[in-house]
Amino acid sequence: MSEFSYLCVPRTIPFQYKTITQVFNEITTLFPDKEILIYRGIEGTRESLTCHQLQTQATKLAGYLIKKGMKKGDKIALHGPNTLEWVIAELAIIMAGSVVVQVPFDITDARDLYEIATIAECKAFLLDPGRNNEYVDMILQLIAYTKEDSNLSTFAFLRKSKQLTSYDYLPGILQLTENDVEFPTLYPEDEIVIFTTSGSTGKPKMIPKTHFQATNNGMIFSEKTYNDRPFTWLAGCPIFTVYQGCSRIFCDSSVATEGHRTMKIWEVIKEEDCTSTLLSPNFLSYLISHGDNYKNLFKLDTVITSGQMVDNVHTKVVGVFTRRLTVVYGSTETSRISVLPPITTPGEKRAGDVGIPISGNEVKVIDGAGNVLRKGESGELCIRSICGFEKYYKDTDLTDEVLLPGKWFRSGDIAYINKDSHIVIKGRVKEFISRGTEKIMPSSIEEVIQKKNGVKIAIAVGVPDKRLYEKICVCYVTDPGQDILPCEVKQFCIENFVGQEAMIDDIGKMPKYFLRFHSLPMLATGKINKKRLKMDAIQQLNLIDQM
Repeated sequence: MSEFSYLCVPRTIPFQYKTITQVFNEITTLFPDKEILIYRGIEGTRESLTCHQLQTQATKLAGYLIKKGMKKGDKIALHGPNTLEWVIAELAIIMAGSVVVQVPFDITDARDLYEIATIAECKAFLLDPGRNNEYVDMILQLIAYTKEDSNLSTFAFLRKSKQLTSYDYLPGILQLTENDVEFPTLYPEDEIVIFTTSGSTGKPKMIPKTHFQATNNGMIFSEKTYNDRPFTWLAGCPIFTVYQGCSRIFCDSSVATEGHRTMKIWEVIKEEDCTSTLLSPNFLSYLISHGDNYKNLFKLDTVITSGQMVDNVHTKVVGVFTRRLTVVYGSTETSRISVLPPITTPGEKRAGDVGIPISGNEVKVIDGAGNVLRKGESGELCIRSICGFEKYYKDTDLTDEVLLPGKWFRSGDIAYINKDSHIVIKGRVKEFISRGTEKIMPSSIEEVIQKKNGVKIAIAVGVPDKRLYEKICVCYVTDPGQDILPCEVKQFCIENFVGQEAMIDDIGKMPKYFLRFHSLPMLATGKINKKRLKMDAIQQLNLIDQM
């Protein structure tokens, strides 16, 4: 076995040279009446689509788009929360040969939406006014911005709104008489979707994906999966599940991040008799807090989790809510990278361990000069795969920055490969805390503090300091019913880090500040909003003038 930090798992399944539409047509032919998409309202409502219904309605909308002048390769911006109509719209755009520009549903400023559409050179918008018209004001502003833009010629809406009566909307389009329309020939290499993520500078990063990448991504979901991740997020996108035959149950994405309705979601999972779920680590923490009172015999076959650091605390769902816990690691750019062998016993998890590469993936760990490190040494993780990252849309500078010779993608994650040939993630390159001449990885502090009984979650952030550039602030949340004071967390750190000299000399990993929070700010994807948390800490500590 090589001493270098390099892993490769050969692909054992032949590639499919098919388009997403071919795959879904085959599934629909075999299982026309299968409920492929089920929306559950938290108050008890239920709506669904069979394979045949989804295909029929998407085909009709695709014909409408072609008659409106959309051509193969044209970009169409799609915006709205998770709904059945959203999935119909996405599949229709793909059937028409156009490319879906997925706009994150948490974008509610018309200027941001217009910027994304302009960069992508969109020719049309498919937008959701919202169940209660909550997006109408943004849409009206967007329409005003586009009046002078001849490229943006088509607006259509996923629901009817009294304030948008002069435009076409999906229910009306589905009632139109069908006319013969010539659909374009699609090929596996054609782009079908552009994922949009926020860049560190505020400029959106756009990652295109092809039919070939979607159909050869390798499914990890079982027959009936609960997944309420936003459709615009790679882990929630229907092209990797619904159109490939995996039944999808979902609620509004925002509900899962609220915390107080965790068991309502669990009731949905149980009522639909799901076999697996995709849940964020944060949601697992909420679920675990109800474990002592959960007496029902229902258990999932597996819970899949990703997106944040997973540790032993999260494994407590095993044996109570699920038989197995599967940890997946990936990114929008590279899709799924690695998977940890299923955890079947609580407590069997090293923080940051994301397992071995998925078949067809190569990984290596490099130093700042690009040299491959030895196993056990930490550096930047790089990934290569035939179905992996190719480019950022219309951004050659950024593409050149992250692509090394040989098409290795620089992930921006700090990692090492352990003696078991597992990838262990330590954190992000940009999350380093710069304390004097030291670069400190927050996870090395967080892992220690979360061992203290009663601490539910701890996040270390850098706050400004005129002498050392940054000092370490620990922001923590306690388990329900626990009253742990900042001075107690500080004493725990004194006992577990370098010692008294670390406090005196301001060296090492000993934090300077300790702040207790009732809850941490969250992003729409279920991840902790660390930028917001850092600013909250700076404000609470009155350090604004040191920025």
